[in-house]
Amino acid sequence: MQRFTLSLPSLLASFLALFVVSAPCMADSNLDSNLEFNSGTKGWQTVLDGVMGGLSTGRIAAGEGGTLRFTGELSLENNGGFSQIRTAVTDGTFEGATGLLLRVKGDGRTYQCDIRSSRLRMMAGGYQRNFSTKAGEWIEVEIPFDQCVANSFGQRVRNAPALDAASIESVGITLADKKEGPFAIEVDWIRPMGGAANAQAAQASTNSLAAVATKANLTTLLALVKAAEIEFPKDAKLTIFAPTNEAFAKLPAEQVAFLTSAKGKSTLQAILKHHVVAQTLESPVVLERRRLKALSGQSLDVDPAALSVDGARLVVTDVAFDGGLVHVIDSVMLPELRTIEELVAKDERFATLRVAIDAAGLGAQLGAQNPGPWTVLAPSNDAFKAIPADALKALLEDRPALTAVLAAHVLPTAIRRDEMLAQGSARTLLGDGVVKFALESGAITVDGARIEIADIEAANGIIHVIDRVLPARSAAAANASASSASSTSPERARQAAAIFDLAIERGVPRFNAGDVASCAALYELAIASVVLLGDDAISASTKADLTKALEQGASHDDTSERAWIYRRAMDRAIGQLVEPMTLTP
Repeated sequence: MQRFTLSLPSLLASFLALFVVSAPCMADSNLDSNLEFNSGTKGWQTVLDGVMGGLSTGRIAAGEGGTLRFTGELSLENNGGFSQIRTAVTDGTFEGATGLLLRVKGDGRTYQCDIRSSRLRMMAGGYQRNFSTKAGEWIEVEIPFDQCVANSFGQRVRNAPALDAASIESVGITLADKKEGPFAIEVDWIRPMGGAANAQAAQASTNSLAAVATKANLTTLLALVKAAEIEFPKDAKLTIFAPTNEAFAKLPAEQVAFLTSAKGKSTLQAILKHHVVAQTLESPVVLERRRLKALSGQSLDVDPAALSVDGARLVVTDVAFDGGLVHVIDSVMLPELRTIEELVAKDERFATLRVAIDAAGLGAQLGAQNPGPWTVLAPSNDAFKAIPADALKALLEDRPALTAVLAAHVLPTAIRRDEMLAQGSARTLLGDGVVKFALESGAITVDGARIEIADIEAANGIIHVIDRVLPARSAAAANASASSASSTSPERARQAAAIFDLAIERGVPRFNAGDVASCAALYELAIASVVLLGDDAISASTKADLTKALEQGASHDDTSERAWIYRRAMDRAIGQLVEPMTLTP
């Protein structure tokens, strides 16, 4: 196995461009880390219209790969109407610059860049310039300092001095477009523009991308990355397992044709992400690991004896570049592209489980529209056979009870076997249940059920085969039938409220972290499950409202709006249920 390091000046800066095709090369910035986000979002804070009696919200969260996500909901009530994030910068940070360059992904709304100067101190406001965003698209926004206008409380400040770059003491982004509703904007970085910054960028751009690809024998990879339009934050520290041209040549021609087509772009992106690990790992460290987690969300198995990762042999290692390391491999590593729903549908090991999922109508919840990740504790066929035939038949015919039982087998996160003992326990998808992991007679167990086959990867999660059916988290939910009660039961209403409470508890962090689709899917599943609980759990009017929300959500292509439709419906339902649970903020 060959080990070498390429020369940085001529080659390494270009390697990262393999994975950042939409952003121009720029020199590494000396800005504070709170403007680059590789170390998180420390130093940023929200400023809301609540200081003036408004009701707008705003949240800051770290995005995947080193970004900042700013989300919330704008309200015009009580004369409010703004939500802002801001961070302080050290004196002289932007000295010599002519403006700011922001890389952002927004929601189509118009935001403001807010800059404060030590030469113009005001109670509220600063130097501002509006910028528009494109929904779901990364764009670069230029904020020339000479086009920033000093405003205070929405009014232009007369005779204000021009913005001096050396005097800038804070930078912020504000939404104040007078439009109520949810918003979301993600920031990759904020950098100086002009002057020395442009000179450094020009020097960095002279590195030849073609020379890098040719020298490392990775020209096919480069072409596929460009076709995929895949993006990773420029300054992320990565380990890239890069297949050679010969490795890609092993793929059938029709497969390559599909991957490079518009229809195959998402599949190509998943495959490329399967070759990237979000940390820098030298080859000795790689070979010390049993497995690595790729950006695809799936594991890469390491075989130190064979010098291989996921079956691909390491042929050149430790090629350094500005963003980490490249290890060249001799074959393409393919992730599992089928969803949990598809795997269960095709694998005879899950024949009875498939019947149960179909009977409960939950198959789509584990399908392609719900990215998860989920963990499914899948009882084997023999596990279902252990249930008396009459009892199993009755369970399959009792949809609310069956839904409660299946919910005990789904966890709203991906947990692999080697993580279970350290974690100790996990909450189930619905209800207030907790499953506990233990080591018994040398085998990992989940609530006493032995894991027979572990870590079956899926595109949206992971499956573990267990040797018995777990009981429903709530005996009442498992044994009661919708037709067995003629009026709403306080206990059943509390159970419905608990389902919504847990869904919100699990969904809010996902939404704030940018996983909006997963949050919406979780809320949809919670509402559908409560509707199936029956008339003894919710009133006819509440059921009608929830059913209408499901219909409205299904008609929206915007996942953020779909999540909010479901969330508002759950909030209304909790207010109508008996002794509703306390909501998570």
